[in-house]
Amino acid sequence: MKFYYYFLISSLSLLIIYNCSTEEEEEETPPPPAVVETSDPDPDPVQYTLTATAGEGGTISTDGGTYDEGTSITIKATPNEGYMFIGWDGSDETDLEIVISINSNISISAIFQEVVSIESYYTSGDILKIEPVIFYDRSLTVNGIKIIVAGEIGGQQEVPDEWVYKTARVFQLLINKDAEGINSDAQLNMIKTLKGEIGWHENYPTGQRVAYGGGDEYSPNFLTDAGKQSYDGLEAFEDELSLDDMVWYKNVDSRGTGDDDINEILEHTLHTLHRFGVRGGVEGSSEALNAEFEEQDISNTEIFLAMKEAYNNGVFDIKDYGNGDINNQDIWGVLLKEYTYLLTFGMWEFSEFWENGTLAPEWNDNARTPEGILSNNPLGHELYNTYFKPVISKPSKEVLRSIFQDNDEGESGYIPD
Repeated sequence: MKFYYYFLISSLSLLIIYNCSTEEEEEETPPPPAVVETSDPDPDPVQYTLTATAGEGGTISTDGGTYDEGTSITIKATPNEGYMFIGWDGSDETDLEIVISINSNISISAIFQEVVSIESYYTSGDILKIEPVIFYDRSLTVNGIKIIVAGEIGGQQEVPDEWVYKTARVFQLLINKDAEGINSDAQLNMIKTLKGEIGWHENYPTGQRVAYGGGDEYSPNFLTDAGKQSYDGLEAFEDELSLDDMVWYKNVDSRGTGDDDINEILEHTLHTLHRFGVRGGVEGSSEALNAEFEEQDISNTEIFLAMKEAYNNGVFDIKDYGNGDINNQDIWGVLLKEYTYLLTFGMWEFSEFWENGTLAPEWNDNARTPEGILSNNPLGHELYNTYFKPVISKPSKEVLRSIFQDNDEGESGYIPD
């Protein structure tokens, strides 16, 4: 019994010691805390700015704004009446409605263009007063050319309105899109060049001066530098236009016949068209027909080489110009102006309008027809057919003679729009 009692006491003591040891260990090493899963808050999205605008002539469906990266925005362009949509500045897209994906700052603008019909370039204006009078007191715009007309000034009478209408009618006959052989696209380019919209005299529209008799009939002579400055505002007025030659009413050298008037008006209207319009019509004409010798060397241009060939072959006599020296560059401008007018008359077979049907020796009778020009001035023949024929329409001789009759008779037939 004592042994049993002793064993029981010992067992209990060991159990107590074990339990105490275990509790101490548990207190010294607490269990790890429970793991609680958490997630970070979403980062702020990247944003970009879309700037959308509309050019003149239309609207768009949005002005833009600030958008999250990756946002898709639809933009639609709507042209106003009389305008057409032609594209986007800031995008290669050409559709009216496009979808923009916002991945950077973007600026985009709709581009519109005014719709201008071909017919709108063929204008037939009426006479308008110029106020205040600046030597010229009237104007009329026809097919891109502004006719400016001298009034009663400098001791000379005013140019009659009927002569103004006759001048305008001649320009209509020379720029007729329905005439045989006309290249409508090239002729339209010619009119745009005349208007100063495109080409080598851009922003300086073409003018055609019309006055009475001759420069010396005015006191002072408005064609001289000193005389021009005597008329207030004249120099500044003319500087806004591309001007070349004069159309004279009752030219001091005129014989008063209808054919003489036809010669007078055709020569000088052609001077204007050849310089300021034909050079700009057919592709390549700007270089080929460059007669601006004061600006650059033109000795190898097609027009100069054709003129020089006519001179060398005895077709074009220049003895009355600068002592007849073909190398005198100071006269190249006037030589080329005269040459192209005479070439055109020959290709049209218009020599019958000259007195006795000849302008010899200035222009040889062997070049009064296309065949004669082909034989004696082949470069001129090619020049005319390439650059002049597609844009200048040949007037009817019968119509011209109905307009210009002896002693100022004849009606212009001009009808303003």
